[in-house]
Amino acid sequence: LNKIYDWFEERLEIQAIADDITSKYVPPHVNIFYCLGGITLTCFLVQVATGFAMTFYYRPTVTEAFASVQYIMTEANFGWLIRSVHRWSASMMVLMMILHVFRVYLTGGFKKPRELTWVTG
Repeated sequence: LNKIYDWFEERLEIQAIADDITSKYVPPHVNIFYCLGGITLTCFLVQVATGFAMTFYYRPTVTEAFASVQYIMTEANFGWLIRSVHRWSASMMVLMMILHVFRVYLTGGFKKPRELTWVTG
């Protein structure tokens, strides 16, 4: 096992990367709730990816919409999984966004000198 690690270490310098990441200063008041904005962004990117994947099968017309969703759920390869991930990531994105707004409001993350951070979230 050490030989495999040494082989990767020689080529990728894993230890240097790990040392760089773990040596960063993190203020003591920072906790898991400071990740809510990033989680929201991740949910949005999942929405884009799964939505793009479903565009190949979904037909947005009155007569074909239901049938195309049935096809996605029953016949398309992993269509049920893609649609389920799309649905759940949409719900999670809204929930994470609400929690993020509450966290920013409660901690005063919008006050000076961060008045313009609302532009990016």
